Amino acid sequence: MRRQKGFSLVEVLVATTITVLILAATLGTLNTALNATQAVTLMADTQENLRAGMNYIVRDFMQTGAGIPQNGITIPNTNGASLTNRPGPGTPPPGAFGTFNAAWTALPAIVPGPGLGPITTTSGQGTDMVTILYADTTLQDVNGHWLNEFPVFLAPQNGGATGCAAGNPNPAPAGNITTGNGTTTVTFDPSCIVINTGTTGIQAGDLILLQNNNTIGDGSVTGTDTAITDSSGQMALLTVSNVNVAGNSVTFSPNDAFNLNASGATAGTIKQIQIQAGPNQGQFPTTTATRLWMITYYINNQNPTRPLLMRQVNMNPPQAVGEVIENMNILYDILVTGVTPAAVVPAVEAPTDAQLPDIRDAYIILYARSSNMFNRTNRYFRNNLETVVSIRGLDFYNQFQ
Repeated sequence: MRRQKGFSLVEVLVATTITVLILAATLGTLNTALNATQAVTLMADTQENLRAGMNYIVRDFMQTGAGIPQNGITIPNTNGASLTNRPGPGTPPPGAFGTFNAAWTALPAIVPGPGLGPITTTSGQGTDMVTILYADTTLQDVNGHWLNEFPVFLAPQNGGATGCAAGNPNPAPAGNITTGNGTTTVTFDPSCIVINTGTTGIQAGDLILLQNNNTIGDGSVTGTDTAITDSSGQMALLTVSNVNVAGNSVTFSPNDAFNLNASGATAGTIKQIQIQAGPNQGQFPTTTATRLWMITYYINNQNPTRPLLMRQVNMNPPQAVGEVIENMNILYDILVTGVTPAAVVPAVEAPTDAQLPDIRDAYIILYARSSNMFNRTNRYFRNNLETVVSIRGLDFYNQFQ
């Protein structure tokens, strides 16, 4: 009988076993590689979210206090009691963060909010929030003039002509400020500043600081800045209600979101920068306008599975600048003045009101997790990022007073 060709059962079983072992090893290696790739991707995603949020915070913190009085910005108050709304989630104001300290008559450059934010699934306690202020320098028109380079109005001096033409040695803006029925209108001389310059133009909701009577000696041509001084003079912080592009003017009307315009308070209002007595009573001395940014950072936990780091400019809609940020902690270094040499109290989480003008550095810690779970463990990756910011606008201290 002729023998048939083929494999025996034993040979088939051996070959199948070897194939299965090779395939298992290959799949195991592939699975390990896929897990490693996922882990790297999730960690990179977490780092990207942390760095994106931190970059925004650091940029704003470095400018905090720039161009505003060292002792803060006067806000409307009656007998030392104020009701200025603080930016934050929730409309209409006051939202989740309510008002600024009702006992304040001025807003400091940094308003800490330790534990005022929501509790996330991992924070265990209220997250921190913070509100910071600084002068805006981005509003420059086609002539290269910036908003507070010149006062709103100034009589011609020393042979100068009205306006701010390039050949005028002594610029004399011909704008004006008018008030009536609780509304204030500031009209700017278009030869000195054009307020609707692209995306940096003044818009409704912007904050404008009006100053006069020897303001802060910041180099602006106010006609009354006779020397560099720490005196903040008289000021009024107002919210832009309407912008008249054709008239190159802005209007401040009652019932603004901050409760700054026509608040009915007896101090810290537009009345305090007007002439109080004499034949010119009710008129305005030489006055300079500066746009301010009020920036608030906080954690939004409306979706507990995906908390967000929010950045809110004034009372405008907040924007997410960091995804899946579970916690934010901010500590502050306090410069102790009145001693020689000056000392520093480090890492204060909740500065007292007296310490707020003496904040010099901020320690910022963000905690984040990966957007998705790691398939191998069904757990999230978590990481944190910490940095310290020396606040340029508050860092200078004259120890030789």
